Amino acid sequence: MKNHKILVLEDHPLISMVIEDVCKDMAPHTQIHVVTSLVQAREHVFEKPDLIIFDLTLVDSKGQETIDWLDSMFPKVCGLIYTGFVSEAIQARAAQSGYSVVEKTCSQSALAHEIESVLFKSGILNGSSSDSAPANEHQSNIVAYPGAKPLTWRQVEIMRMTAEGLSAKMVAQRIGLSPETVRGHIREIFKRLEVSNKAQAVNVFLKAERSVKMKLSD
Repeated sequence: MKNHKILVLEDHPLISMVIEDVCKDMAPHTQIHVVTSLVQAREHVFEKPDLIIFDLTLVDSKGQETIDWLDSMFPKVCGLIYTGFVSEAIQARAAQSGYSVVEKTCSQSALAHEIESVLFKSGILNGSSSDSAPANEHQSNIVAYPGAKPLTWRQVEIMRMTAEGLSAKMVAQRIGLSPETVRGHIREIFKRLEVSNKAQAVNVFLKAERSVKMKLSD
């Protein structure tokens, strides 16, 4: 079994502690390294983490510069940006690298939900590896029934937000895509889940996701 690793870049000790606790609770056998700067992050280049969770403002970088550096140091590694300020430019740049984004103003339960999402996306919670394909485009293990075509991680991400009640426009703003692109994903989701409307899609998706979680906990 692969020894999974998470790299957390956060210079606020209380925030890094919260992130570390959530990760340990969901993935107790995963190695977690906490650093406060890009200089320290470079020490983990050859270890290649499965997931990076980071703030955009560190002691030696800020904003898109942080994304650029981490994308170059850890290409194709799944990432979650946990930051105090999210602009359209940041959303767009994060989407280019396949990173999810969550604001620090969110509740701890919302943060836990986002971390759980990227733990699945990175392969830490489903035993897969992210080495062979870009983040968000892997085939997940979420299927309508055995043998059906699985959703991609991008589609899983969209369905989780849809299940929360977000519209296609709101989902698009959160993940840095156009509303029409999100609607295209939703149409493909309908085909893969073999449903004809959003309510049916949410119902089938949530049942499929619960089934996966139950199997993982056995």
